[in-house]
Amino acid sequence: MKWMTWTLLAANLLVAGFFIGRAYLPQTGSNETAPMNVDRLSLRSQAGSAASDETPKAAEAPRAFCVEWRGLNQNEFTQLREQFKTMANERVMSFTAAPVNTRHWVIFPPLPSAESAEAKLGELAAAGIQDAFVVKDMPWRNAISLGLYANSESAQRRVREVEEKGVLGTRVEVQPKRGTDYYFVIRSEDPDALKSLGEIGQAYPNSRQSRVACPS
Repeated sequence: MKWMTWTLLAANLLVAGFFIGRAYLPQTGSNETAPMNVDRLSLRSQAGSAASDETPKAAEAPRAFCVEWRGLNQNEFTQLREQFKTMANERVMSFTAAPVNTRHWVIFPPLPSAESAEAKLGELAAAGIQDAFVVKDMPWRNAISLGLYANSESAQRRVREVEEKGVLGTRVEVQPKRGTDYYFVIRSEDPDALKSLGEIGQAYPNSRQSRVACPS
C-alpha cells in the first residue's frame, strides 16, 4: 500500500509542476499578434492620410508678353512678315500689323442698297448736316461718310454734332492714312520666342523693339 501512496503523491507533484511552470512560459499566438497588426494598420492609415494631404498644385498658366517692332521700311516689313509666318508655325505666337499713321472716320453704317443710302443722305441734309456723301467702294459701300479727322477728339465732336441734330447710330472707324508705314505687334507666351526676336532684330539695325502691355 505504501508504494501506491508514493505513486499518487508523485503524480500530484507532476501535475502541480506543470501548471506552475506554464505560467512562466513565453506567451505566443493571438495575444501577441493582435497588437502588431494594430500597429501596422495605424502606420498604413497615417501614410494614406499624409499622401492625401499632399495634393499636387495646379501649374500656373504662363503669362503672355507683347512686343512692338517699329522703324521698318517697306521691304523690311515684307521680309519680316514672312519670317513671322514661319515662327508662328513653330512656336506659340501671333502677330498683327498696325498702321503708324491713322485717321478717324465718322460714318453712318452701310445701308441695304444705293437707293436707301441716297434716301438717308437726303434725311441728313434736311436735318442740316453738310459735308456728307455715299461711299461707293467696298467694304463700306452704301455707308454715309460724315468726315475724316486726325484724332479721336475731333471725331467725337462730329458725332455729338450730328446726334444733337437727331441722327443716331453713327460710329468712328480708325483707318490707316494713305501711304503710311506699318509696325508689328507680336504676342507670345513662349520665353524662347522673345529671345528669337532679339536675334532676328540684329538683321534690322534701324528698327526698334519695345515691350508693351498686351491688349485685353
